[in-house]
Amino acid sequence: MRSRTQDRTDSAALHAITMAASSRFECPSNDRLAAAIGARGSSAGAAALARLERSGAITVERGHGWRVVTVNEFGIRTEGPDA
Repeated sequence: MRSRTQDRTDSAALHAITMAASSRFECPSNDRLAAAIGARGSSAGAAALARLERSGAITVERGHGWRVVTVNEFGIRTEGPDA
């Protein structure tokens, strides 16, 4: 069972990714995702990204230090360094 806190952090991370994609901005880094969810450190951002991917909310394609994140509900994507 997921905690409410985890649901809120995942929602905040998804919002940050969706806003970047819809505005055609670079994909938020793990550090920026961590800041969006009120956490510190890139590992928190990476964990939120992994949870969103496991839930099916996003799809992440990685290669050569780059990632493309697609928000599945809207079919929009953003890309940037995989960091």
